[in-house]
Amino acid sequence: MAGNVRCAHCGQENDSGFSFCQACGQSLRPAPRTCGSCGSPLLPGARFCGICGQAAEPAASPPAAPPAPPSSRPAAAASPPPSPPPSPPAGGPAGSLAAGHLEVRKAGVLKLVAVRHDGLPGPTYVITRAPLHCGRTQGEVLFPEDATVSPRHCRFVTREDGTWVEDLGSVNGTFLRLRQPRPLAPGDEIRVGRQLLRLDPVTRSAPAEGAARPWGSPDPGYRARLTQLLQDGGTGEVFPLRQGENAVGREVGHVSFPGDRYVSARHARLDLSEAGVLLTDVGSSNGTFLRLTGTTRIAGGDQILVGMQLLRVEG
Repeated sequence: MAGNVRCAHCGQENDSGFSFCQACGQSLRPAPRTCGSCGSPLLPGARFCGICGQAAEPAASPPAAPPAPPSSRPAAAASPPPSPPPSPPAGGPAGSLAAGHLEVRKAGVLKLVAVRHDGLPGPTYVITRAPLHCGRTQGEVLFPEDATVSPRHCRFVTREDGTWVEDLGSVNGTFLRLRQPRPLAPGDEIRVGRQLLRLDPVTRSAPAEGAARPWGSPDPGYRARLTQLLQDGGTGEVFPLRQGENAVGREVGHVSFPGDRYVSARHARLDLSEAGVLLTDVGSSNGTFLRLTGTTRIAGGDQILVGMQLLRVEG
């Protein structure tokens, strides 16, 4: 029947203008194709994904129409199933793309999601073996309106041993949200709410033998201090830290920031011992972030702060 389309599910003929079968309700339109790597929709007939560049899987063949009702004639001998099409040569371009796709899958493909200021997900980027650069004016992940992001800030790349992030000498640094306690070293910087803090050692010099004793208060046992870093490059408050637990928060703790609404009432904890300094987030709403030094491995669930922008890693 001219102008009709047969339902692949029940075999009923329908008018070509219908979207669903009038007999069984199944869709008469082919399902849209999506990229098997990043999930983006593919254009009709596209051989490669326009977002991540991976080779597109061929469109699935429509399901066969239901068999015709049995007749009284004897059944003919069944024909052997058709042979699968030959695979492209390994040395050709298609073979190279497929091999690269498999290698990336083995390494574990991760996505980078830019989180909007209202908390909703923004643009999504696939981290592949080609470096993914982030910056204000240069790279694939751009934040042109954020002056705290350097023109070329950091980069992400997937290798055989995992996915990594590297700061590219940015002014304000690249920060990773703590998911477990982390030891700190002198000079490390942490972000708590809107506060940027640096861990500094407390040095002492013993008086020479026979010299007069210096005037001052007795030593209360301070072993380190947190120095508040200001936007203009200067320093603000200094919080001495003593042996044992030192709480950080908006309402409680020796290190407190009552005017910063982004700091939780009880935000983090610094434990000082003979072994060093251990930083722990205690369930804060906005997280505790540590400035990265060198190349750092990341995994699904990590959150990265670039300037005022939050990036979420998804696996």
